[in-house]
Amino acid sequence: MAGSFSITGLASGLPSDIVDQLVNAQKTRLKSMEKDKSFFTSQQTAIGELETKMLALETKAKELQETSAWAPHTVSSSDSDRVVASADSTAQAANHSIVVGQLATYDTKAMDAASGFASATTTLGIGTTFSFEYNGVTYGSNAVPSTTNFDTATLENMTLEDLASAINGIDYGDDDGVSASVLYDGSKYRLILTAKDSGTYTDSFGNRGDRISNIASGYSFTQTVAPQDAILKIDGIDVVSSTNQVTTALTGVTLNLQDVTAGTTVADSDGDGWADSIGTTGSAVNVSIQNDTSALKTVLNSFLDAYNGVVDYVNTHKSDTLSGDSLSRSVLSQLRTVLNTQTQTSLGTLTPYSTLAEMGLRTDQKTGKISFNSTSLDNALAVDFNSVTRMFTSQHASTTDTFNEGLAHRMADLIDSLTASTSGSVTGRKDGLKARVDRLEKSIEQENARLEKVRETLTKKFSNLEQMISKMNSQGSSLTSSISKLSGN
Repeated sequence: MAGSFSITGLASGLPSDIVDQLVNAQKTRLKSMEKDKSFFTSQQTAIGELETKMLALETKAKELQETSAWAPHTVSSSDSDRVVASADSTAQAANHSIVVGQLATYDTKAMDAASGFASATTTLGIGTTFSFEYNGVTYGSNAVPSTTNFDTATLENMTLEDLASAINGIDYGDDDGVSASVLYDGSKYRLILTAKDSGTYTDSFGNRGDRISNIASGYSFTQTVAPQDAILKIDGIDVVSSTNQVTTALTGVTLNLQDVTAGTTVADSDGDGWADSIGTTGSAVNVSIQNDTSALKTVLNSFLDAYNGVVDYVNTHKSDTLSGDSLSRSVLSQLRTVLNTQTQTSLGTLTPYSTLAEMGLRTDQKTGKISFNSTSLDNALAVDFNSVTRMFTSQHASTTDTFNEGLAHRMADLIDSLTASTSGSVTGRKDGLKARVDRLEKSIEQENARLEKVRETLTKKFSNLEQMISKMNSQGSSLTSSISKLSGN
């Protein structure tokens, strides 16, 4: 809008800001529109922030839909120098007796000193071939599958380091492969082959043997580390593992074997030349797996904090930006309904816990915020941990099921429907407020344009008036001067 127009020296004595006063007198409608815009803009922001709080709650609810969130465990070992254990969400709380009789080792073959090279730059020589078997498959010169850089012409120009690099570069498919390196023993350079996977190799007939075998070359090799499987006894049952990380014996539990337990020996029960059982049972290691209720309560309380975040935001702004807003009140009402609805299964209402109130949830009657009675929650987790889990995670088995799903699913579904991009009531409210603000901005723009025209009209009128009065004053002064002269004559 243009600057104020000032009129000075008018014979009528009108104020210099007469145009501003007259324009301002017509700004009532503009001020009303600007006030409305400010209110609806702040409400638009408030609904957006409320949606953010709701989506944070939805995220926490979705986390609690996963069974992994309900099965944190603490794991302890009575002798971590021998057995270290960990557990995932599928493990069950229990105590296990572990006896370790033998650790798994890696099959290793080393070039004999007599075949060693005196210089690192010495090449393999004319006519050299080199091949070996790994897990029953032949690799190297004329091998199937064929490998690069293993033809005779290439081999004869290779040093031991070159050969080691070629072996390491072989594609071993799904197997771990062979690691090749060169060892200098102080006088000779010697090629070392080590299987990357521990334990013995079992062929298609069930026979066990070395992973690396049948090394064919002009050089002699000796086995420096014989492969062996880990042998242990879990709760009195013999277990054979090709690795020292036992992951399949106990569901959800990983046992990392560090050392054999005192007084334990192994035996070959089937007489095939390989140990497969515990011969003498020595001192056992106790591995204890317990439900980590402390970690679980942290997860539950983060869900409560997110819920209270929505409640607290509405309470804080119900007298200003959310004043008179029915949507925010409706959101709280629907959240409370979901929170207090009983969880069901296909067999009916879940027992012994179907609502959070039954396991110690309390609602502040003044604020509507929720919290757990710690003693009641601890008791519920101790009495029936699985029931508490199902209260959150229970789901429909088919699209025809109509029972009330777990709280985590109901809460996430509600918020998802409220904030849906096309049909959500929160989205609709945001869109409605935006449209209203847009209309007000357009109306304000039009009103400012109208007032500017009013200002231009008034400015022109009062400019003309000033010119007319100035001219009349000038004429009057001239007439007065002429009369004075006549009188003087």
